[in-house]
Amino acid sequence: MPQSAVDITPDIKCLITEDDAPVDNLPSEKQQRLLTEPLYSAWVGPGAGRPFLAAANVGICAQARNPAIVPDMFLSLDVQVADDWWKREHRSYFLWEFGKPPGSGAGNRVQH
Repeated sequence: MPQSAVDITPDIKCLITEDDAPVDNLPSEKQQRLLTEPLYSAWVGPGAGRPFLAAANVGICAQARNPAIVPDMFLSLDVQVADDWWKREHRSYFLWEFGKPPGSGAGNRVQH
């Protein structure tokens, strides 16, 4: 009997997806915005009908048992953030949800 997606989704209760630490300083916060804002405001994207996600200082989780890596910025093509992105299970970049690591080719689109 095949497992459903709900059955194989990792338990993320033990993962740290945010630590409520403040940004280092005002220039740091501005630099983070400079890494993503131009993509959203001026870039036409990877092509018609191809969504993307550009994020700064967001955790990327490859496995539920390992800590997240937090790059200064990442870009992921052909992915879509869940509509309910405020829920804990959608606040970080979980590879099992997006279907691929950032910067790689086409993957699964999240649709909730």
